Amino acid sequence: MSDFETAARPYAKALFELASEEGNLQAWGDSLQLATAVASDADMQAMFESPSMLVSEKKELFLSVMSGVKDAPEVSADFKNLVALLAENNRLAVIPAITACFETLQQEAEGKIEVQVKTARELTARQLDAMAKGLAKKLGKEVNITTEIDETLLAGAIIRAGDMVIDGSAKGRLEKLATVLNK
Repeated sequence: MSDFETAARPYAKALFELASEEGNLQAWGDSLQLATAVASDADMQAMFESPSMLVSEKKELFLSVMSGVKDAPEVSADFKNLVALLAENNRLAVIPAITACFETLQQEAEGKIEVQVKTARELTARQLDAMAKGLAKKLGKEVNITTEIDETLLAGAIIRAGDMVIDGSAKGRLEKLATVLNK
């Protein structure tokens, strides 16, 4: 787990609870998406690390860039407070990870889960459908699968669903075998 994910999780949980209580998950999600786009900009990332800028200047610059985006959602006072808190703690760069954690919490609350599947070869529609049905039954959630081709796997698949990882790849099995033989 990356340091950004570790730092982001408490912020995301607090924001999700606040947004749920207020009944405005969509507004918070939209604001976080916009903030992620701004925070992902290379010039903005350089600003995050600039020792010559004051915390208040970083906060104001960040918020002014957000408000300058065409068709940007209205940023609430609570969201401005979040940006101020992140700036004070030198954590503006963590915003994309906060957004990802927030979205994961939102999906969990809605009974959905994102599943990443790495395979050596492209899966057929029938294979994807069978995998989605099997995972939905096992996880008890609506499954959205994204796939990635990784020819180094040789055969099989690696499935990631939240914190769960299922390594059914030939490469993974060979590595396990090598570990057992080397003991």
